[in-house]
Amino acid sequence: MKSLLNKIKQRHSYIEPTTTINSSETTHWDQSVDVVVVGFGGAGAAAALESHEQGLETLVLDRFEGGGATTISGGVYYAGGGTATQLEAGVTDTPDNMFNYLKQEVQGAVSDKTLQKFCADSVDNYDWMVSHGVPFEASVCPFKTSYPPNHLFFYYSGNESFPPYSDHATPAIRGHRAKKKGISGMAIYQPLKQSAANKGIPVQKHCKVVGLITNEKNAVVGVKALTLNPKSFSGRLHQGLGKLQTLLRYMALFVPVLFPILATLAEKLERNFGKLELIQAKKGVVLATGGFYSNQSMITQHAPSFVGGSPLGTMTDDGCGIQMAQQLGAKTDLLDSVSAWRFFNPPFSFVKGVLVGPSGTRICNEMLYGAQIGEQMMRHHDGKGWLILDEEKYKAAGKDLTLKKGLWFHLLLGVFYMKLGVKTASSVEQLASKLNIEPEALKETIHQYNQIANSDEKDPLGKPKLNVEPIQGKKYYAIDTSYDYFYVPCPSLTLGGLKVNEESGLVLHEEGQEIAGLYAAGRTAVGIPSKGYVSGLSIADCIFSGRRAAKHAASITE
Repeated sequence: MKSLLNKIKQRHSYIEPTTTINSSETTHWDQSVDVVVVGFGGAGAAAALESHEQGLETLVLDRFEGGGATTISGGVYYAGGGTATQLEAGVTDTPDNMFNYLKQEVQGAVSDKTLQKFCADSVDNYDWMVSHGVPFEASVCPFKTSYPPNHLFFYYSGNESFPPYSDHATPAIRGHRAKKKGISGMAIYQPLKQSAANKGIPVQKHCKVVGLITNEKNAVVGVKALTLNPKSFSGRLHQGLGKLQTLLRYMALFVPVLFPILATLAEKLERNFGKLELIQAKKGVVLATGGFYSNQSMITQHAPSFVGGSPLGTMTDDGCGIQMAQQLGAKTDLLDSVSAWRFFNPPFSFVKGVLVGPSGTRICNEMLYGAQIGEQMMRHHDGKGWLILDEEKYKAAGKDLTLKKGLWFHLLLGVFYMKLGVKTASSVEQLASKLNIEPEALKETIHQYNQIANSDEKDPLGKPKLNVEPIQGKKYYAIDTSYDYFYVPCPSLTLGGLKVNEESGLVLHEEGQEIAGLYAAGRTAVGIPSKGYVSGLSIADCIFSGRRAAKHAASITE
């Protein structure tokens, strides 16, 4: 049984070899449109809507019912430069100020020119989303948190408010959480989906794209897809698997094998009962198939340190779009870039602790955005970390766990942190021994931290002085924040993908030239957040890159 599960975990996404046709020969196309969009998540919806607005006949293909990772996300959209929400909240911001901050986070994943355009277009993309019904609100969250409570929808979703980031750019709130109680991803996706329906954009559901079609010049001219009849028994089973995925998405964080099991069953239905269709795309194919964390074979190959983590996304994040493009010689980049989210705020009192690795030294500023904490922990500390608190801060953390400071899952995870796997001791040295840390190393780290707390000296890691308090008393606590800590999963998603021309969105060949007719958007492509991630940046990049691809396709003349 164990070997079977391991085999399922390491499954490959099914794709077929590229088919090449001769343009001088007659090809029977089952359908023919200007643009085929593969995947109907945030990037796919943006590409489809923009394509339609550009006057192109558009067809969307989705393996299930649409939504992608956007739907199950927190629904945070990163925007700045003077959005209507910023203006209403009295936040002063400019595209240049936004660029100066993001340049530190993006770390060269895209060129400065592209990042400047992303910032310059931010207000327009925000207005575009509002025009399609996405609701935002200027209710400012007055405290630093990973995600605001139900009555607040505008917050610092990154690291803008403290050094070294605030040394380069004036702090400005840019985390626009779509207005909806609970996890707000649906509040972003559903309006876009509804807008597409209102405009009559066809969406072919339960349709698995399994290959690309090229002409003799190696330009992409269509796709091969397996479509299930929704009224058939196999089609209804396939729909059930899609719904089951939605129901089990949180359980999959604790039991990651659920996604590959469901995907394996779905693939059997698709291959055995799906009708093969050849669909022509006269102006281009947009790959918006998400990332590849649900394909553990690809993770093993490109990012082995992250194997076995919790999937932040859906089972369709299987890398199929990337792999189909690779058959054409497409260039990839940053496939080893995985974002592992280790959030522990709320409770806010946790950020007043000291986060240490196996060597006993501090990992980073404890107030950093959770993805950066995870990155530092994975890159420099073998995925291990413990948050050291004294009794005063531990008790304060318990009082922080209220619905006024976070959502129900914040409370639940806070309790898991504080009650399951926590270690206590009457001295720092005893605590270090329980953690298999050299006692003198941890003692020295706490001593140096306390010296900073008791002086006018600034924290060298950038934590605001207000939150640098001595770790002292008669009892000490160690909260496990390690990547493999079972009780509080560390959700992971891939950030790298296909290398694209940053002006057009066309996929690049390994030799540097564009692959005509093939675009990539969202997490299928290298984009704005491919090296550094803060909340809302991926969805913002989905909109930016999806619209970019559609606009370029519309500019192509026969």
